Amino acid sequence: MLQIRSSLYEKNHTGDCCLVCSPAYADTNCPTVTKADIAALFEQWDQSLHTGKPSEVAKNYADDAILVPTVSNKVRHTHPEIEDYFQRFLRLKPDGQIEEQNIQIYCDVAVNSGIYTFAVVKDGQPSEVKARFTFVYRKVGDRWLIVDHHSSGMPEKTT
Repeated sequence: MLQIRSSLYEKNHTGDCCLVCSPAYADTNCPTVTKADIAALFEQWDQSLHTGKPSEVAKNYADDAILVPTVSNKVRHTHPEIEDYFQRFLRLKPDGQIEEQNIQIYCDVAVNSGIYTFAVVKDGQPSEVKARFTFVYRKVGDRWLIVDHHSSGMPEKTT
């Protein structure tokens, strides 16, 4: 995929700076990735939830990842903190389903945002948690890892 850098400037013949938006400045070292590839990363993450192992879920996150979770007020900044969150969340036996997703790809960074619903079991009773999400992925070596994950409950009740 060809990405044009839009913040490159050069002087024109009068000495004025002008924005250069030319394929000559395109980043040709971008990894080949499709929206379907990025969508599949959610399925991979959801499958790691099904293992019941916080360490397996944490493997989807980069070392410097940030997690702003759905059912905790604490932002998580490290793998041990991310694992701690999932230690609690996995007790709910979550199974995620995306209702809407919007994927944007920027060279070695991709964003998937939208709405998802988790089927959970709380106090022995099945229920659902509907939330907004944003996953930001970055290509690290040969893997796409989560570098930022924000999830928050829906602000408006639906009927």
